Amino acid sequence: MSSVSTAPHRQIRIFRRRAQLRISRRTLFQYPDFRLSIIGQTTSQIADALISLVFAQVLLFANEGGPTPRLLIQTVIAAAFPLILAGPLAGYVADKYERRQILVTGQGIRSLIMFAAFFSAYIDSQVSLYVLFGLSMCVTRVLYTARAASVRHLVRQHELVAADSVMLMASMVAGSIGAASGALLYRYIGFAAFFAGAILHFVAAYVFDSIRAWLGGGSEVEKVTWPVALQQLGMAKTRFAIASTSAHRFLLGLSFSAVALLLDQQTSIGASGYAATLGASGVGAFLGTVTSERTNEKVPRRTVAIAAFALSGCAVILAASITSVYLCCAAVLAMAFCFQNLRVCSDATVQANAMKGSCGRVFAAYDMAYNLSFLLGLVSGLAASSTASSHVVLVASASAYIAGAVIFSCMRRTEEVKVQVTEVVEAQPAPVQRKTIFSARNVA
Repeated sequence: MSSVSTAPHRQIRIFRRRAQLRISRRTLFQYPDFRLSIIGQTTSQIADALISLVFAQVLLFANEGGPTPRLLIQTVIAAAFPLILAGPLAGYVADKYERRQILVTGQGIRSLIMFAAFFSAYIDSQVSLYVLFGLSMCVTRVLYTARAASVRHLVRQHELVAADSVMLMASMVAGSIGAASGALLYRYIGFAAFFAGAILHFVAAYVFDSIRAWLGGGSEVEKVTWPVALQQLGMAKTRFAIASTSAHRFLLGLSFSAVALLLDQQTSIGASGYAATLGASGVGAFLGTVTSERTNEKVPRRTVAIAAFALSGCAVILAASITSVYLCCAAVLAMAFCFQNLRVCSDATVQANAMKGSCGRVFAAYDMAYNLSFLLGLVSGLAASSTASSHVVLVASASAYIAGAVIFSCMRRTEEVKVQVTEVVEAQPAPVQRKTIFSARNVA
């Protein structure tokens, strides 16, 4: 008997042959536990944005904007710290303990951190504020991973893309509300705004405690060792999702730095290049989140990845060819739009294919991969733009995007199929034994 390995035929289709079941985001809110999860998440993230701005005002970035290179470096440092320290821990905690309890306890811990931050600011203890700020960001990372790993217990598998897009839209709206609220509160009551964040975290803890669905984690799940959990990262669909999302995110960071520095050189722009680029990226990400569910319904996920790279490459080519403030911002918007469509589909792929008992670790590894890729892209863009012109960096980024479209069109996204071929040999029929006879119904 021999084993023949045959790779599945990769036919790239622009649209699905059969449209997936249409899922309205409004329909998901008919699930009480999903509704409570979104309310708790929104409340928590309003508090996150509020206290992050207060921390920034009293400690981290002060009031001035500063030059674009310094702002980019500050962004990298502030984002890399919780990813590196709490990223691996977040996946372990999300699988080790019951996730609903993680969400409730984590919100309570964040509330206590806010009270401690108020007293540290009152006595003007800079060291304590830095420690509390770092601890707060690390706890936030754990809570995000626990929420992401819990989604597949709140909705059905074909509803994951719609659910993830709802969560991301809620996150963006909450961030805007929290930042605006934080700015107003800090203006009128100063660092006493930490109390508002503490109250919101207590409210979020109460909401998460009201969820009755089992969210996974804890002793009730199947025990999966670290080697088995990490082995899942090599599964075809998960590997494709991580590779495509991380590669696109790296190139987005590279292009983001180049465009921000390029806009800084434009005398006609009133705001800094960093602010203009950040705004365009935020708009593109929001629009991409809104369209992601419909995109997944109509377009196969391999085609989503190919289109994300190809369209982003075309946008960067235009920005490098015609140096215009509006065109550069439009290119960043297009790249962020493409990435967000790709990211939401990849989130659902990772969540759906993770083995029971390991979703936290698998999702945490995926999340760390594409976020660290973005930070590496930012640093690479800064370094490359200091030795070469921003135009050269953009041309290189566009070329890499087009190459990525070709690579992911060839990359396998399904597991290799093995066909068993049995050699036929002449032999005398073996005597029939009653003990080895099974009915056709049992064999099936």
